[in-house]
Amino acid sequence: MLELIIVVVLLALDQISKYLVQLYLSPVGSSVPVIDGLLQFTNVHNTGAAWGMLDGFRWLFIPLTLIVAGALIYVMIRFRKNLCVFSRITLALLLSGAVGNFIDRVALSYVRDFVDITPWFSFPVFNIADSALSIGCVFLVIDVLFLKDRSMFERISFKKETSAEQKNDKVNAKSESSGDSKNNA
Repeated sequence: MLELIIVVVLLALDQISKYLVQLYLSPVGSSVPVIDGLLQFTNVHNTGAAWGMLDGFRWLFIPLTLIVAGALIYVMIRFRKNLCVFSRITLALLLSGAVGNFIDRVALSYVRDFVDITPWFSFPVFNIADSALSIGCVFLVIDVLFLKDRSMFERISFKKETSAEQKNDKVNAKSESSGDSKNNA
């Protein structure tokens, strides 16, 4: 349930903020200071990936995002009981960011970016979905490096699981076969 709330809230914030920027910051390239000298909103259309890299590769981003989002949803549902809260939040952040920008790519052929912190240093303009993806990636690194036995990678197995009865049958079969070999000796 926590994951669903995170995804819905972040997607709503992402899409509403992008809509408001599109509505009130026209034309593209327009800026408005939010915190003078620190933060401004700038209307930018990004046809590439993160920070404008791979400009024009929309044909690649759409199917790739579908595959990644599908895998994230599968892991979130299939392994939910095995994952700690931190891992579940990580997956929800990654999914929110991927889907938020996917919606723009499909509907508009570009991603709407607007958070601009360039007055201090040169940093690409980004959006809430980008922030969710970035934080999710940082959390993923933390999960791998510091959670050890609670890490999602320690708790996810794609091997075919056997039922408890099948496991017990195997144990009983081994016990019987070792007992038979003792009796034959």
